[in-house]
Amino acid sequence: MQRRKFVKTLAAAAVAAQALPQAGEAMEDQLARLSADLNEPAIGGKKWQRVRSEFTLNQGITHFNTGSVGAVPRVVIDTVCQYMRQDQIDPYSKAFESAPSVGPNLVREKAAEFLGVDVDEVTVTRNTTEGMNQVATGLHLNRGDEVLTTNHEHGGGMICWQYLAKHHGVKIRYMKMPNPVVDKAEILELIEENITPRTRVCSFSHIDTITGLQMPMADIAKITRAKDILLVCDGAQGPGMLDVNLRALGVDTYASSSHKWLLAPKGSGLLYIRREVQDRIQPVMFFHTGGTGKGLSAYGAASGSRNVPHILGHGVAIDFHNAIGRTNVEARCRALSNLVRQRLHEIPALKLLTPEEPELSSGMVSFGLDPAKGNNGEICARFRAEHNIILKTVQGTYAYVPAEDFTVARPNYNAIRISTHIFNSKDEIEKMAELMKKMLA
Repeated sequence: MQRRKFVKTLAAAAVAAQALPQAGEAMEDQLARLSADLNEPAIGGKKWQRVRSEFTLNQGITHFNTGSVGAVPRVVIDTVCQYMRQDQIDPYSKAFESAPSVGPNLVREKAAEFLGVDVDEVTVTRNTTEGMNQVATGLHLNRGDEVLTTNHEHGGGMICWQYLAKHHGVKIRYMKMPNPVVDKAEILELIEENITPRTRVCSFSHIDTITGLQMPMADIAKITRAKDILLVCDGAQGPGMLDVNLRALGVDTYASSSHKWLLAPKGSGLLYIRREVQDRIQPVMFFHTGGTGKGLSAYGAASGSRNVPHILGHGVAIDFHNAIGRTNVEARCRALSNLVRQRLHEIPALKLLTPEEPELSSGMVSFGLDPAKGNNGEICARFRAEHNIILKTVQGTYAYVPAEDFTVARPNYNAIRISTHIFNSKDEIEKMAELMKKMLA
C-alpha cells in the first residue's frame, strides 16, 4: 500500500513539473532516492538518520516543539525558492495563467488522498485559524444557538465562536475537561451531558494542545450525527503526525495547519468540509458566481491572489511524507513520544497529563511540573539558553476562555509539552531526560 501511494506521488511530481519545470525533475529524483534508501535492507538502524539528513536543522539544535512549528525538509525549501525565482521571469503568466490552473489544484488532489476524502471536499488555506474562521462565519448561526466546546481549546479554534457570541448572540458552552482523561467513555459521557436542545455545533480539537490527548472523534461523531449536530474539528496537530483518515473520523469539518507536523512552509493549511454539509456551511472564500459551482476551490474570484510558491511547497511536503510512508511516520512519532513518557515518568517532580491509552495519545506528551520544583517557563528557558533544546510551555486550562465565562480560579498545570517528530532521535531524548532529572533533583 505504501509503495503504491509513493508511485502515485511520483506521477503527481511529473505533473507538477508543468508548473515548475526546472525543479520538478530534481524534486522527483530526490524523493525517489529517499524512498529507495529507506527500503534498502542494508540501511538497518540508520533509517531515521537518513531521514534527518533531509533537513537543514542546525546540528546544535534539538527541536522538540513541532506542536508549534515543524522543520521544513530541504526538498520543500528548494521547491519554494526555485518557483519564486522562476515566477519573476514572467510575473503575470506565472501568477495568473499557468500556475494557478495547475499547482493549487494538484495540491488539492494530493491533500484529498492524504486525508482520505474527495477532492471537492478539501482546499488549501493558510492555517487552522483561517479554516475555523471560514467554517464559523459560513454557518450563519442564529441568536441563542449553542456551540459546545472545551476549556482546553487553542485560541485559533475558539476565537471564531467568541466572535459569533459577541456579534450574533451565539452561546458558547465550555465543557470542563478531566485531567488526566482515564478512558474515552469519560469524554463521551461529558459530551452527552452537555448537549442541549439548542446545540448546533460541537467544536473539539483532534489533538488537545495542552495535554496531547487524542479525542475519540469517530465515537463523538456517532453522537453528533444522530442529533444532526455539526462536528467541527480543530485538526492543527493531526496530519503529518497521525495517518489521518477523515472519512473514518466522521467529522463534518476539519481545519489543519500544515506548517506543523506536515512540515510544509509557514502559512500552509488545509480545510475539509464534508460534501453532505456543504449546503449548510458556505464561506465567502468559496463562493461561486451564479451559485452554480460545486464543492470547494483552491483559487478563484472569492479567494483572490494566492501564494503559489508556498502552495506548491505544501504539495511537495505531502510527497515527502508519502515517500517515507505515513504509517511509518506515525509509528516513529509514537515510538519517540513513548520514550519521552517513560524517561520523564521517572522524575518525581513531573506528573503525566497525557492519557496512557494508545488510542487517546499522540506524538505530543505533556507533564505537569510541581510548582515547588520550579516554573515551567523558567525550565524551558534554561533548556534553550544552556543546551539549545526547544521545549514548549503550555497554557493552563481556560487559557482562552473569557473571564466572565468561568466561576472558579483558573487552574494552572505548570506544564511542559514535548513534541517528537521524524527528525528527532532517541539520543536527543535521553540527553533531555538526563538534563531534566538534574534540573529537578
